[in-house]
Amino acid sequence: MIAADWDTGSARADICIVGAGPVGLALAFKLEELGFTVTLLEMGTGETGGDGGATGDIEFKNGHHASSPAMSRPGIGGASALWGGRCVEFDDIDFDKRGHVPFSGWPISHDELRRHYPEALAFLNCNAGDVQLDEIGIADGTIGTQALERWSRYPDLGPICTERLQASRHIRFLNGTVRRVVVDPSGERIEALVAHHGAKQIEVTARAFVLAGGGLENARLLFSLPRDHPRIAEGSSDPLGRFYQGHLTGYIAVLEFDKPEMAKQFAFQMDRQGYIFRRRLQIEPAVQTQEKLLNCVFWLDPISVADPVHGSGALSSIYLFLRTFGLYRRLSNGLAPTSRGSQNISRKQHWQNIHADRRLLPDVLLSLRNLLERRLDRWRMLMNPKGRYLLRYHAEQIPNPDSRVSLQPQDGQVPRPALAVDYRVVDQDLGRSDELTI
Repeated sequence: MIAADWDTGSARADICIVGAGPVGLALAFKLEELGFTVTLLEMGTGETGGDGGATGDIEFKNGHHASSPAMSRPGIGGASALWGGRCVEFDDIDFDKRGHVPFSGWPISHDELRRHYPEALAFLNCNAGDVQLDEIGIADGTIGTQALERWSRYPDLGPICTERLQASRHIRFLNGTVRRVVVDPSGERIEALVAHHGAKQIEVTARAFVLAGGGLENARLLFSLPRDHPRIAEGSSDPLGRFYQGHLTGYIAVLEFDKPEMAKQFAFQMDRQGYIFRRRLQIEPAVQTQEKLLNCVFWLDPISVADPVHGSGALSSIYLFLRTFGLYRRLSNGLAPTSRGSQNISRKQHWQNIHADRRLLPDVLLSLRNLLERRLDRWRMLMNPKGRYLLRYHAEQIPNPDSRVSLQPQDGQVPRPALAVDYRVVDQDLGRSDELTI
């Protein structure tokens, strides 16, 4: 890694990348492999004297959005430090223009993107090979069982990529915040980015610039263009900051298997190379189109041992034992939480589960072994001998131009303009309307 020299006041490379999160790092290393020089700008590394990294200058207009610290982190590796490691490929239907989804359709096909998956998975420390799924004998034309998620072996990219950066001879790393975009007189080409680090300033020039700072920070920087260069905004239909989307997630039902052992096919599993993966349920594309549904997947989550709705005498026995001897709070870390709260657990229902369970002893032994395995391997799922699980969903949102990011009014004295985020959830996101009124 080329040491940053802020005293020179300028830096030049073939490509300048703003943001050292997963996207910026992957691109920087790939460009280096192709023989390009790279300037990598990141607004925070944990060093003292830095000029950025704070995410408190974002106002969320409603209660739909996660807090800044829960979704964003400055520094090498970015939000991968907060990420659990789930990696999921796109679906073909994500790229299609769908009549019931306004503004849908990508300008590229899935096949154009698909060829890059192996390299992307390898960079994210996942198994890039095919995963062999067992046949489970479920024949249903409405629900697919082949949807797959892979899990990164080392989700936090910061430590690994820091070592790669230190060994690099073609990547210059700058810890600073970009405050201004320099445009040529014609207004058609970016000439430089002006970055600040404490009281120092540097002008970064390059043949091409890539914004990889995330949806909010990219928008913040792009908003400076019409502010500093009004000609660029002439004739604009004000698209910047619009169509801000996320994914809705939560629990929708309790799923019970006729054959409890079938649930293992939808639990976390380990492949032959030691990588973790999980099978999910998904509404088939033809059904989504016919019923005017948004793309949605489902997976199993365990019901808390403290919640007697699981119906298992074995799990109720284990919970009552741990609770009686004051061990539950100490040992419950990693067990499924309960939405009822520790003060609202019905012991009577637990005793009813125990009295009605004809397989109590063998199920207790199996559950104790499962709990021991979970203490050794945290990825293992808490299995219910009675086959009852929470069904969690992860749902697409429609593109909504009124869900947007904008700049807060300011007095001109603030060097870093504040953002306002109006993240909206509408009826069609929740399946309550056929279309969005625009």
